[in-house]
Amino acid sequence: MAETQIIQEEQISTKDLIQKIANIFKLIGSEWKLLLIGIAAGTIISILLDIKNFKESQYYGEIQFNLESGSANQGGGMGGFAGIATAFGVGNMGAQSNDLFSGGNFNLVTSSKTLYERALMKEVTIYGKKTLFINYYKDSSDIRIKEWGGDMFHEPNKAAINFRFVPKDPEKFNKTENELVATIYEKLLKQTELKPLDKNGSIMILSATTNSEMLTKVWLETLLKTLEEFYIDVRTKKTKEIYDIQVERLNELQGKLNSTDRQLAITTFQNMNAVDPTAPMRQQQLNRNNTFISNQYYTQMATVENLRMLLIHQTPLFTLLQPVRLPLLRKDYTIGGSTKIGAFLGFFVCLIFIIARKTYQELVS
Repeated sequence: MAETQIIQEEQISTKDLIQKIANIFKLIGSEWKLLLIGIAAGTIISILLDIKNFKESQYYGEIQFNLESGSANQGGGMGGFAGIATAFGVGNMGAQSNDLFSGGNFNLVTSSKTLYERALMKEVTIYGKKTLFINYYKDSSDIRIKEWGGDMFHEPNKAAINFRFVPKDPEKFNKTENELVATIYEKLLKQTELKPLDKNGSIMILSATTNSEMLTKVWLETLLKTLEEFYIDVRTKKTKEIYDIQVERLNELQGKLNSTDRQLAITTFQNMNAVDPTAPMRQQQLNRNNTFISNQYYTQMATVENLRMLLIHQTPLFTLLQPVRLPLLRKDYTIGGSTKIGAFLGFFVCLIFIIARKTYQELVS
């Protein structure tokens, strides 16, 4: 008896479900005008959004590279150079916990304004003609239309569009140049990305997306070259300063050695025909000075040579694994490409509204 009752309840539930589905279809049929309005509204909204977000064709490029620190294992791997490095206080530079390029600092350095300014002021060759990259970017990117092109309420910034940069240290930029560089920096920062190829590896991917295929390629190559130069400058800055001091000292000793050589040659020549009894003593004194300065000179020469080799060992190694080559990946933006999605969303929202309204009317009645 109980089993019969359960079967009857299931049959009643199934019947009710079918009836409800049928009622929904009847409701949709009776409200077809409202549904058409919803579809039309969704389609129009999607077209308006496409117009608002419309862009020129965008070109994506990337460079894969690996950065190997030249100061790693300096004590054990450099052999005889470790002593000279320790003597001048430049050993184990890569082991410092506050290293500028360690951990998350590397991404911050790569996206820093200082590095971008260096890259922007680099000279590049475009189709056989040399120009500053910042001028090439102003002429080739869409910054003249979007950021400086003006709108219904603002006039185009012709001063910014027509301005030409000249080779200059970024520290000497005037107010106008700083404003233009700041705008370009913010735009380029959004167009550029640095990320690891694998979270457990050291290979990095430097990518960029702009409205110009050649601009994307040149920017990636320029930024990577600037990053390499900046990284090497930071890593070897202390050793370079010591090296310059030691070279200057070597040049001084060379001048003194040349002077004593000349004096000794003159004294030896004069001593052969001289009657002065002090001449041999003077020659002996010059010989002693010449030997002393010679020993200092050759010792200093060895020190300079060791520092030169130390610079080579400290220089980080940039290995380019995948250069950026044309043609690049192109993405086109079209108006009306999302009308199907907009029409479906308009239909779905309108359907929910119709069902909710009908349910509310039934509950009230």
